[in-house]
Amino acid sequence: MKANTNYIAKLIHKLFRGQANEEERSSIEHWKKSDQKNEDLIDSFRDSKNIERDLIFFAELDEDEAWRKVGRAPKIKKIDFRSFGRVAAASIVLFGLVLFYLRDKKVIDSDKTAINKVIKKDILPAQSGALLLLADGSVVPLESSVKTLHPEVVVGETKEAIEAAVQSEESQTEYNTLVVPKGHFYKLNLEDGTQVWVNANSQLKFPTKFDKSERRVVLEGEAYFEVSHDIKRPFYVESRGNEVKVLGTHFNINAYSTNVRTTLSSGRVQVSNSGELLFLEPGEYTKFAGGKLSKGKADLEHDLSWHNNQFYFKKETIVEISSTLSKWYDINVKFKKDVALDKVYTGNFKRDVKLSEVLEMLTYVCNLTFELNGKELTIENK
Repeated sequence: MKANTNYIAKLIHKLFRGQANEEERSSIEHWKKSDQKNEDLIDSFRDSKNIERDLIFFAELDEDEAWRKVGRAPKIKKIDFRSFGRVAAASIVLFGLVLFYLRDKKVIDSDKTAINKVIKKDILPAQSGALLLLADGSVVPLESSVKTLHPEVVVGETKEAIEAAVQSEESQTEYNTLVVPKGHFYKLNLEDGTQVWVNANSQLKFPTKFDKSERRVVLEGEAYFEVSHDIKRPFYVESRGNEVKVLGTHFNINAYSTNVRTTLSSGRVQVSNSGELLFLEPGEYTKFAGGKLSKGKADLEHDLSWHNNQFYFKKETIVEISSTLSKWYDINVKFKKDVALDKVYTGNFKRDVKLSEVLEMLTYVCNLTFELNGKELTIENK
């Protein structure tokens, strides 16, 4: 019997909290022995000095809740982006698993002090990396190599891309999940030729082989799609109640919060949610907010900036800017004193720079100071 990914995740969660019974420990041992990668995964947890913190770290950021907190914030405002999670325990563990494979050597020493801020340790920009959670419960760290995972699944991987090809004739559809944590990004080539760039703190669920009548994936977070044209098999993306239907086109979906935004770069797509249906032409967007689906003219430079290796903040608050930095640099953000959380800023610069460079640029447009201690960024008025 194939292991269920969520079941295994729950067992690992209980094991490291000391809550697993004898039967559950036996199941974990059996799972470990079934594949060396599974045993390596368990060992990586044991080697961590912060097991408890990492088991709960990847609760999903809920930006809607952040805004509600802004509306009722007292004079001392403190936002810890880890605290907004509403995902199930199993999902928390799955995101936690990613950290142990990908976290090492992210933080480097730096003795430079930029204007109006203190940097005790600098942090590198997001790196290419992810975990592939297979339908049978196996966990595959995606590194620069080519691996045969199962008789039915072959993964060919370069630094920024993997190709999934299915050789099985099984009729039952099985799903893999690509998990990309904070501080990382990944490019995935699906078996139909569709290319997907997955942003930090996101996951993409996709079948080992697409159906003969349709192609369907599920997204949490953000991703940019270049869908391979196939008139006989439309491509669907599900995200927080939204459904995007395409035949072959380029588009971006931002589903970090319940306000799902779809931006079309080329081609034509159909977007539906809660019984509403809209069609997009290139340069348009749809947004589902307040229970209503609407559309308008998109700012492609802004909406696609992450895919084009840019930070583009356009009339965005420090809360929104910090949310983006939190995901890209894998940091936690706190606000002190009377920081104006509703004031907006505009700026545009590259993503492939160290955090200290971003903060230095922000000091020129924000009347704020930034103090980075480890992975905690504190923001206060000058």
